[in-house]
Formats: sequence, C-alpha cells, structure tokens
Amino acid sequence: MQFKDVDHSGNAITFISSVLDCLANAVFGNKRCELHFLDIDGVYVLLDLIETCEYTIKRLAVSCLCTILENTKSFQSFVEWNSKKTSINATQLLVELYNHEDKRFTVQTIDGILQNINRPLFP
Repeated sequence: MQFKDVDHSGNAITFISSVLDCLANAVFGNKRCELHFLDIDGVYVLLDLIETCEYTIKRLAVSCLCTILENTKSFQSFVEWNSKKTSINATQLLVELYNHEDKRFTVQTIDGILQNINRPLFP
C-alpha cells in the first residue's frame, strides 16, 4: 500500500483501490488474517496511506481502518502511530480529516452548535 511507489503505469488509484478491496473482502473478518495484518504493521501502513493519498482513495482507506479497529488488538497500533511527515498522531489525523469534510460541505458552527441544518444533505 505504498502509494507513491506504484505510479509507474498511471494506474496507481486502480491498484490501491483493488488492494483495499482485497483487504476488506479477504482479510477483515478472518481472525487469523487480521492478526497477520496487525503483525506486519498493517495499521501503520494504512494510516500512512490515509495521510498521503488522494481523496478518492482516502474514503476507502478510512473504511478499512474502521473495520480493522473493530479488532481490539489493533487499538495499540492506532495509539502508537505518529506521522513521519508531520508528527501528528492518529486521532489528530482523523480530526483533521473531519475538519476538512466540514469545510468541503460548508458546515457552519458557532460555539460547537451546528448552524446550517436546513441545507439538504444529499442534493
């Protein structure tokens, strides 16, 4: 899942999407495969991917992260991860993604209270 190393043919997004789909369908849900994924630092690689990938891949990667975090043994890896680029931790990364989505959908809050609730969610 090293995103930057794949783009020799221009099909990096397709390749990473396929890898994430394989994780979702072949690894997650199988306890033995999940343990191996955790042993090879899969959560770290997944968080690195979430931090650096394009938006189209980010949604799939976050979905995979949510799925693997259902395994209680993955929590330690989540807590220990720190970005190599910016030194933020995993929680800060997810909050940053959440804030970016708020800006993208022009969500307005004042003192933590949602202001624009009359706007349709799905136009």
